Amino acid sequence: MNALDDVGRAGMSAGTRFLLYPQAPHLSGYEKPEAVWISTSPGLIHPGPEDHRIYVRYPVQDKQPYEYPYLPPFVGAYFPPAEPGFDGHFDHLSLQSRQFLAAHAFAAASRVLDIWESYLGKPIVWYFAETYERLEIIPWVDWENAQSGYGYLELGRERGADGRGHPYALNFDVIAHEVGHAILFSLFGVPTEGLKDGDFGPFHEANADLISLLSFLHFDSGMDRLLRHSQANLLVLNELNRIAELTGDRQIRLASNSRKMSEVTEEIHDRSRPFTGAVFDTLVDLYHTGLVRQGLADEQLLGVDIREVGQAEMRHISDLTGDAFRARPFLFKSELVKARDDVALALALAWPRLDADNLTFAGAATTIVELSDRIRPAVAASFEENFRWRGIL
Repeated sequence: MNALDDVGRAGMSAGTRFLLYPQAPHLSGYEKPEAVWISTSPGLIHPGPEDHRIYVRYPVQDKQPYEYPYLPPFVGAYFPPAEPGFDGHFDHLSLQSRQFLAAHAFAAASRVLDIWESYLGKPIVWYFAETYERLEIIPWVDWENAQSGYGYLELGRERGADGRGHPYALNFDVIAHEVGHAILFSLFGVPTEGLKDGDFGPFHEANADLISLLSFLHFDSGMDRLLRHSQANLLVLNELNRIAELTGDRQIRLASNSRKMSEVTEEIHDRSRPFTGAVFDTLVDLYHTGLVRQGLADEQLLGVDIREVGQAEMRHISDLTGDAFRARPFLFKSELVKARDDVALALALAWPRLDADNLTFAGAATTIVELSDRIRPAVAASFEENFRWRGIL
């Protein structure tokens, strides 16, 4: 009987169950959420939801977005919180309820923290911890935007072509990107003289996008659908490289791009694209190399320049992956997981060593290359080649 008790206690410590959409639920194929586990144990996530890292408040009245000097905590009336079930989990909530919207925003933010704390090997201490112990999430603001700031995350909505509002609280990519900003500020700080022109802002945008992209690859159902939909060719437009897909076949940014530093403007998002593209290309390089190494794809795959792919080359890549993937889908998935972890670990090794006051793309890229050599020399070599091609190094 004691052994059974021990098993039961071990099961409880696995974490708390929530339902999460890997991509916005209005996208075809993502209408059903996936069950995921948040590291905090049942009983330690209270109604809200809230725990030691995050709490949620859903305002009753329309709320203006936070803007200095108006900052958390939210002190107005708010709707009844999401309650855990009798077993301490939150996967029982109606998908159409306000409580589910609150729980989804909480779970998405918590999931991103869990993923990157795992790569870092230590807890992330919020950069605003001297003022606020926890991140406040407002899951609904009548606003066509989302933002994270000093102690808060606010989520508005996307206006679809049909006039309907699609809440960003159900868009994992958007939440992961915004939480990504908070993670990056927490790891390498805020410039002492504030945000100015230069590489700091574009670097932040690029790496918040990469946090979103790599976090998506931790959804089992999302990865399965990605590989089936693309026939294992990650360069075709898909839910991985289209960051934060919106309605009407649109997205906020593309990770798969051929932009070089010599071609960008000073606009913060445009200037971020070469860095995002270089890291995405490294992910694809490592994935392709793994497929060939395991005998899952022909060596011709490594002869294709993935950074400048025309329609003929794209069809050729699909020819080299499609049939083999259909025969051995789980092995393809395994190679993508390996590439994901190599890239994510390289970034996680580098971020805490960066200095907000002296951050440049070239300096950050050099740090990533040097530290990724600890993972495998092939990882460092791929990063270096892609950073150089983009004009970052």
